[in-house]
Amino acid sequence: MSDENFLVGVEDGVATVTINRPDQRNALTRAMWARLPEMFEGFAEDPDVRVVILRGAGDKAFASGQDISEFQTMKTPEEWKHHSGVVEDAWRRIYRVDLPVIAMVHGFAMGGAFGLLAMCDLRYSAEDGVFAIPAARLGVVYPEILTRRIINLIGPANTKEILMTARRYSADEACAMGFVNRVLPKDKLESYVSELAAKIVVNAPLSVKNSKQMVNLIEGYTLDVEDSVRADALRHEGFNSEDFKEGVRAFLEKRTPDFKGA
Repeated sequence: MSDENFLVGVEDGVATVTINRPDQRNALTRAMWARLPEMFEGFAEDPDVRVVILRGAGDKAFASGQDISEFQTMKTPEEWKHHSGVVEDAWRRIYRVDLPVIAMVHGFAMGGAFGLLAMCDLRYSAEDGVFAIPAARLGVVYPEILTRRIINLIGPANTKEILMTARRYSADEACAMGFVNRVLPKDKLESYVSELAAKIVVNAPLSVKNSKQMVNLIEGYTLDVEDSVRADALRHEGFNSEDFKEGVRAFLEKRTPDFKGA
């Protein structure tokens, strides 16, 4: 399953997926978003895999989110809708995969990568973890599927703060909010996660699988149809705005955006 963008290894019932673009802080392209759920669903069909660990290459970033350079190639509402659909489909499918998914975070976890972490079952961070959703600095509105998931994890007030301020949060802050399960010293993170995965591997597979599905079922996920339609409209209004275009330009030019509210 390995390729240049993902490294995959399976040992003792644990599959480890490494996002492998360290020179770009493991930023995810649209093709990578499409590939991720395919890998996870493949593991769910493999009797030799009981747990999945997701991490980024190196120790500087789990992932810095979406590869923003791709935004310049999308010009029409249809192109934006297709792109959003690919990413949202990846989040949804990873959330629903039967196996427990553990995220291991070194360094930055930004934007879409924050969303990817939210869809994992367990999240463990080194002390140098940095978490943020800089959507407001790009003129982006986050989708209903992810906003609802984050609210379920950390509550509406914390979610509003993250989305409205676009500021960066330390690993300790993310843990205090309930987004991260535990913060570990940098040199202890990998061994802790490996030991945790090993404890899950020896447990009854049906119990682990159904416990995950039970929690997901009780958590609830879907909105009413009319609310979902409205949420989708809010999302794409952002993508079609002049502020979004300005946000992307400013990000790539490494300057402060000049938003006009249109």
